[in-house]
Amino acid sequence: MSGDVTGQSVRGGADVVRVADAAGLPGSGWPDLVGPEDFFQTPRWLAVQERNSGTTMDFLVRRRADMPVAALVTAWADDSVPWLLARPDAMLARALEDRTPDVEACLVDVAGGDPASLLPSLVCGGRHLGRTRPLAAPEALPSDVEALVTEAEQLAEDRGAASVCFPHVDERDTGLVELLRHRGYRSHPSAHYAWLPIPPGGWDQFLAEMSKHRRRRVRLERRALDEAKVEVRIEPLTQDLVPRLGELDCNLLRKYGNPASPEHSAGLLSWIAEVMGDDVMVSVARKDNNVIGFGMVLRSRARGREEWFGHRAGFDYDAQGKLPLYYDVLYYRVLEAAAQEGVSVLHAGIGSVEAKLARGCLASQEHSFLLRLPRTDTDRERTAR
Repeated sequence: MSGDVTGQSVRGGADVVRVADAAGLPGSGWPDLVGPEDFFQTPRWLAVQERNSGTTMDFLVRRRADMPVAALVTAWADDSVPWLLARPDAMLARALEDRTPDVEACLVDVAGGDPASLLPSLVCGGRHLGRTRPLAAPEALPSDVEALVTEAEQLAEDRGAASVCFPHVDERDTGLVELLRHRGYRSHPSAHYAWLPIPPGGWDQFLAEMSKHRRRRVRLERRALDEAKVEVRIEPLTQDLVPRLGELDCNLLRKYGNPASPEHSAGLLSWIAEVMGDDVMVSVARKDNNVIGFGMVLRSRARGREEWFGHRAGFDYDAQGKLPLYYDVLYYRVLEAAAQEGVSVLHAGIGSVEAKLARGCLASQEHSFLLRLPRTDTDRERTAR
């Protein structure tokens, strides 16, 4: 292995190695473990996150017969990190406000009645919003994934973490769900994850399969944009666009209570453009030659499939007014372009699930899985059994 390894734990003829940083991932065999839905765990994107996370990240690789078979990324979360949608205390507090099922029991059993007691936490499987999980090769065994989870838990204990968290475990990842429950994790619903299989007939088929009411709504929305002389198109993310998009990105983050500055957003967008090259695009809305909205689209190519992921967005809310920009920028124009390029799936992510279902998406429930540390001897005995 050519990546820089900082630690190694050997169990039963196999080992878990730690890669020092994202730059070492390509040489570790990590890219071979990435599936079509794992874009946010590709080495390039993890390099983006490493720079933007504001915290320590660790990259664990499970090797068997000197071959990588599974991998897990972790990030240290304390009250200084701003990514609230993947921070266990903020997620639990939000679930309490929303009266989410099972959240009261989770509050008592794991957090002792106080979500803040979960910090600091080791966040596992990626801090992106959807399908946080280990990577696994087709030949990976359940024991390979368990070895990674065991290693992460030990890492968390060694560093004095109060908890371990897998923030957005998809209910379709049944093996991981079963493993975490067996190891004593408690869970509460965290989000719904939405995706759209691109119809073979593209936009025309997509529109035809809508209800009559929904088709009329979409046509009225597009007419309103045409009458306001708003142009929306997909284009490369260039450095010339970055300052303005940074302002709009900051607008959206602040609207939903996240700390943000135009300078930080612009810096991140500039870095994404540099790292991702042709695999990052933006859907840009302009009115009177001024950019008033955008959505970022990331291209994933793995195991013979191309899938697109919606990621960041932002709007000039004063210029937008009551114009129906959101779905045209983030959804309709992207779907049209994806169909033209033969893309199989558009990932719409979390949030606004009812609206996404009404527009043809599929969705699955995700859960935040939490383990309280330090574990008692009884907890360890139960896990061992």
